[in-house]
Amino acid sequence: MIIKTAGGSGFCMGVRRAMDLALAAAQERGHIYSFGPLIHNPQEISRLADKIVPVADLDQISERPAVVIIRSHGVPPQFSEDARQRGLTVIDGTCPFVKKAQEKAAELVAAGYRLYILGDASHPEVIGLQGYAGGKAIIITSPKEAAAAPQEEKIALIAQTTQKVETFSQIAEILRHKAEDFISCNTICNHTRFNQETTAQLAHCVDAMIVIGGYNSANTKKLAQISKEANIDVYHVESVADLDLDIVRAYGKVGITAGASTPEHIIEEVVKRMTELEKMENVVDKGNECTCGCGCEEKQENCEPEALDQAAETQAAEYTAPEDAANAENAAEEDQAAMDDFTKEYGDMKEIRRGARLKGVVVQVKDDELLVDIGGKSEGVLSASELSADDAKNIHDRFHVGDEIDVLVLRKENQEGYPVLSKRRVDQDIAWDRLAQLKEEKAVVTGTVTDVVKGGVLVDVGLRGFVPASLLSLGYVEDLSTYVGRQLEMKIIECDKHSNKLVLSAKAVLRKAAAAQKEKTWAEIAEGQTRKGIVRRLTNFGAFVDIGGVDGLLHVSEMAWYRVNHPSDLLKEGDEIEVYILSIDPENEKISLGLKQLCPNPWSLAAEKYPEDSIIDAKVMRTTNFGAFLEVEPGVEGLVHISQMANYRVGKAEDIVKPGDIVKVKVLSVDPEAKRMSLSIKAALPEDAPTEPPVEAAAETDAAAEAAAGEAETTEE
Repeated sequence: MIIKTAGGSGFCMGVRRAMDLALAAAQERGHIYSFGPLIHNPQEISRLADKIVPVADLDQISERPAVVIIRSHGVPPQFSEDARQRGLTVIDGTCPFVKKAQEKAAELVAAGYRLYILGDASHPEVIGLQGYAGGKAIIITSPKEAAAAPQEEKIALIAQTTQKVETFSQIAEILRHKAEDFISCNTICNHTRFNQETTAQLAHCVDAMIVIGGYNSANTKKLAQISKEANIDVYHVESVADLDLDIVRAYGKVGITAGASTPEHIIEEVVKRMTELEKMENVVDKGNECTCGCGCEEKQENCEPEALDQAAETQAAEYTAPEDAANAENAAEEDQAAMDDFTKEYGDMKEIRRGARLKGVVVQVKDDELLVDIGGKSEGVLSASELSADDAKNIHDRFHVGDEIDVLVLRKENQEGYPVLSKRRVDQDIAWDRLAQLKEEKAVVTGTVTDVVKGGVLVDVGLRGFVPASLLSLGYVEDLSTYVGRQLEMKIIECDKHSNKLVLSAKAVLRKAAAAQKEKTWAEIAEGQTRKGIVRRLTNFGAFVDIGGVDGLLHVSEMAWYRVNHPSDLLKEGDEIEVYILSIDPENEKISLGLKQLCPNPWSLAAEKYPEDSIIDAKVMRTTNFGAFLEVEPGVEGLVHISQMANYRVGKAEDIVKPGDIVKVKVLSVDPEAKRMSLSIKAALPEDAPTEPPVEAAAETDAAAEAAAGEAETTEE
């Protein structure tokens, strides 16, 4: 298989600029918001979720101060003013090509032209262009729609930046005959044009195309459409996880292209995986040249064990299973003359030759070996090392005299003249055939993780298989050793008996189960429900909670009725909690969750719990120049005005209390609706409490009074 990549694949200048602006701002502020997904790539949006938080509406941004970035698609002109009026800082990440189209739309409408926009009416870029056109533009998608347009005095045409140049030219030619004054402004992005051209050229030179990019990406869909015009098979994938190697490996030449919203690392992962597949196929193609695994030619006689060991080490480094069958192939060649003598003497017996698979009968069971009658002049020796580990451990329980078993002849004779046999090799052949059939059926197999190796783990499924770390779980696994001893359900990705390669994926099973669970959850959930969830990830602004294959955002402001400084103050990853569904956005797969809604609002009971004139203990939280705020209970705070702090005049609240103090106060009034409580320290003091301030405090109070009087006199003068 030959792999070719189209030029211009990946991030365009506009997307890269928006990403750079967003990441720089997020690094400075911890996190920012984007109006809609910053790019049409779910994997990248998920990866950056703790830095760049997409919102569908500005009402979703409750914190202040906060920063919101306009993505490269642009927005209607009124958006920025609306955001600033809400106290938000706006970063304009609009692509320069889109900005040019926006300015042109406003200019043409102002000049009295009937403006047509070639594009998708639901795409955010086109929505922004329509905004700059004052809502007066007509959106069209095809030459057929252009042909139905009425005659006008003045007509102008612009395009969504990701449209096909050919379509734009066809529509321009049609509209040209519809008006006396016609203007055509080609606003299609240069990068898009170049990427489409190179993709079209490549598609005519290969047997199949892999198009990498978000399923919701307009320009990626265009690349898939262009590729299909070459009458070849086209596979649109979002990442390497969506790539079915069993399908693409059948093609001789495969082309790769990617949309403008596809990060380079995702493209590199696909190219790398395809390149590895290409290399493996080359190895398989050469497999007939060597039957011992060391790289020698098939009939080379001087094949040294050291070469086999070196080949085995190389295979382990490349994540292949050990080449057990090589040991049989490396058995010393028997003396052909002796074989001839044996045949003359025992010609009517079974053919005893190295590599023959025979049925035998157990004639003796020892602690470390079996003697098996295979019809020769001597019983064959089957050592415990040539049994499976489980059979060898329980040899007396598993085997009895008279049992019929299948064996493989490793050597015709050992030094004592007995044939050397193996049952494990036969079991492996059967296992290879079984696994190959299961792979064809796309069945799920169960195996136990036995060891951790470079890049993944080994599993026992009757044979030793390899599960790459990237296919072990739906997320990143930091410590692979935690999987040792665990049973996994897996699908078989590669099963090649001749190259002794068995690769499996637990992720494929988990992803299918997760997709089913996700679909079930979306069908069941509704606003106002209470559901159980697991905290998957904590960020500065909240927690992502899995409520059944779907992650919802529990914002820090919705965690408790009181101020929570950081989500980690209440939650930790892995916690099982109940959450309240505040809102659902199925189109953008966004769910807002609440935790405090499951607890009574403390203010609703405040009037009953703290009636007027009652004396209670409260904790000083902070002081101001007009008094102090005290916490009566979490979520309920009251104000002690400076005039209610002592029986004498107080200059500063800090003279009486400081944060952290626990003091007795009298409840003067409670207003649950306004969430206000008025408290008094003075009214809770004993009768013998001082009525004069301490000397030092009095002096400071007098000095403050004199200073205030002096300022007043200066003002009057």
